[in-house]
Amino acid sequence: MQTTFSDTAPMESKRKVFGMIQAFWESQCLYVATRLGIPNLLQSGPQSVESLAATTSTQVEKLYVILRALAHLDVLVEKPGRIFGSTELSALLVTNAGPSMGHFAMHITEPSQWDAWNQLEACLKTGEVPFERANGKTVYEFTRDNSWSGDVFINAMSFLTDHSVDALLDIYDFSRFDTVMDVGGGQGGLISRIVQKSGGKGILFDVPYVTETAPAFLAKQGVEQAVEIISGDVFESVPQGADAIVMKYFISAWNDEDAMKILSNCKKALPEHGKIILLQAFVPDLGEPPESADGILPGLFAVQIMVAVPGGAWRTKQQFKELFEKSGFRLEKVVHTGTNLSAMEFGLAP
Repeated sequence: MQTTFSDTAPMESKRKVFGMIQAFWESQCLYVATRLGIPNLLQSGPQSVESLAATTSTQVEKLYVILRALAHLDVLVEKPGRIFGSTELSALLVTNAGPSMGHFAMHITEPSQWDAWNQLEACLKTGEVPFERANGKTVYEFTRDNSWSGDVFINAMSFLTDHSVDALLDIYDFSRFDTVMDVGGGQGGLISRIVQKSGGKGILFDVPYVTETAPAFLAKQGVEQAVEIISGDVFESVPQGADAIVMKYFISAWNDEDAMKILSNCKKALPEHGKIILLQAFVPDLGEPPESADGILPGLFAVQIMVAVPGGAWRTKQQFKELFEKSGFRLEKVVHTGTNLSAMEFGLAP
């Protein structure tokens, strides 16, 4: 009998491939438990699976299988008598105390996203956007039309801001600018932190259905007087009045042609001394570490962006540099933080 390479492969290699195969099982168990609110329920203390099933209107034995698996992954802890308790991991998934990793987990693994990944192979041949093929509309239309998905999406984006903004503000000085505008800024998580830190003024610019959530959020942060909310379409125009524009993960949602339209409008809105600060995770070039300090794999995340939006992809630093140069900007500096987020500062080209 012929011996194949797979027969003689080191056990560690097999463990790694088994881990990849099982990864979607893990994420779906995480999604179900978070959607059911299990991490929320366990905040007050351990509970039996019977109690958790009663509260979540699920079948006891089936729920137990999922919770046991999550205990094996250290997301929960199982105690004698089928009692489950919280862990440091499950605390990250609590969704009733503000934007959290739980919202991000649910957004990335909700059925509409899962259905999109199921279309990836076919779309490699047709050129379609997997999310649109699976759901019949764009991801932005879907989150606008589905209230639960929209709420989860906004909170997921706010979590990503909260996760990285302290490290950014520790090393990047926004106080140089009188007014900073966040293009595609959601409900205002980033711009509120910028004005709190810098003492300057802010502008929040996004589409109307997103900015509807902003007044209450900004008031809660105590910056409603410092931040002006403007709704609009970035492809039509970008408001004037800021001497710096920030874009966090925003430009990577668009192909080069659309991105250049956005950057052209940004250029028209800026004064001669104006800057664009691109806040982004960069896909590593060959030889660079593939994983960020916080565990995000930008190269893998780039596939998720490609699955979700037309032409979108996380780019390398060089690709972003070339994109901005074609749009009339010049790179002035790059600042790295201790998370996946880095900053590229661009000025207007002479």
